[in-house]
Amino acid sequence: MGVRPRSPVRSGLSAVAGGLVLVGACVLYLRWHGVWVAAGAELGDFKVYVAAGQAVLDGKPLYEPWKAALPTIAGTFKYPPFAAVLFVPLALLPTWALPVFALGGNLVLMLVVIRLGLRATGQPPGRTAVAWTAVLGALCLAMQPVEWNLLWGNVNVLLMALVLVDAALPEDNRWKGVLTGVAAGIKLIPLIFIAHLLLTGRWRAAGTSAAAFLVTIGLGFLVLPGEAGYFWGGGVTDPDRVTGTGSADAPENQSVRGVVARLLHDPDLPSAYWVPVAVVVGVAGLLLARRASSRGEDYLATSVVGVTMVLVTPVAWSHYWVWFVPFFVLGVRWAATSRRWWPWVPVVAGYLLVLAWPGGRNWDMPFPGLIFLPTHPAAGLVARGLQNVEVGVGLLLLVAVAVHLYRGNRSSRHSRRSLG
Repeated sequence: MGVRPRSPVRSGLSAVAGGLVLVGACVLYLRWHGVWVAAGAELGDFKVYVAAGQAVLDGKPLYEPWKAALPTIAGTFKYPPFAAVLFVPLALLPTWALPVFALGGNLVLMLVVIRLGLRATGQPPGRTAVAWTAVLGALCLAMQPVEWNLLWGNVNVLLMALVLVDAALPEDNRWKGVLTGVAAGIKLIPLIFIAHLLLTGRWRAAGTSAAAFLVTIGLGFLVLPGEAGYFWGGGVTDPDRVTGTGSADAPENQSVRGVVARLLHDPDLPSAYWVPVAVVVGVAGLLLARRASSRGEDYLATSVVGVTMVLVTPVAWSHYWVWFVPFFVLGVRWAATSRRWWPWVPVVAGYLLVLAWPGGRNWDMPFPGLIFLPTHPAAGLVARGLQNVEVGVGLLLLVAVAVHLYRGNRSSRHSRRSLG
């Protein structure tokens, strides 16, 4: 029995309604914007990118302590020289255009990620897809990682979009892999996606990614030979490069290392305590991604690698967890097409856990989410446990993917036995 197609009028109304929901969410979001400005935290990371681009133009240092003077931790640039070169155009923009570019660009990129997820779940293009994209975009704006990514103007949504667009390219596309290599050239940690390409036997794409990454290194040396020499000659391995003197157990560190440090109450956690855990999580995540890819679920596979990347990163700020967005899209589509009520339970529960709830305080922001709830003894074990909620949700997502892939294989084997 076929499914009756929706009428053009209903599809059009759905698209308009979805657009209005997204516009309404954006208006509410901009209402919070005034609070950020008052707290002095508006687009803090984006201002660093602009300053890095200006430093390239002015020939000023980026990495050397006590000489670099960027508006960030320790005053030093955190990314490879290629990223600073890439940020030069930002320094040429008028001041009024910077928030428009940062907020608008991140919003558009997030909608691209959502649309790719809808396509991966079989939603054809059209007005219904527009409605889905708009509503999901509005809901994602309220997620703590997304809110904070827009608050700071970070590049995490850009990196996620680059990798997912790259993964969506046909296997015979000769440019497949370039965007992944560029993403790694901007922030290094996307190098894990090249490992995923190798594990799934995509040799040409892996080679293209590696070549693109090497080109970004070469461009850094070409434009900034001194800074590139300092960074790649040892600065890249400096443990204080990203966090300065920050503690491993700070609640904003939503990685495996951060969880172990908080459990052991050790702000200077030795590598021997957390690296083995990260290795196990990393291997498990890559193997799950390989299995998903072998089933043709490349959007899911890439999202699994993204979550794995954040889990094993030594320092993962909460805004790294924008990788919840593709999983939210997949979860909502799974629940909506199942025609049962219970699939909505884990989807809604997961969404509520990563929502930008009020109550805690961090950088004087009124909606920092559950990870910043008070940590004093009166807060109780639940509140202290919620400090690790984003890591916990990430691990549960990997478990859910494992169940999905295992049940799929078991169902296939059962069908083959029945047919035999």
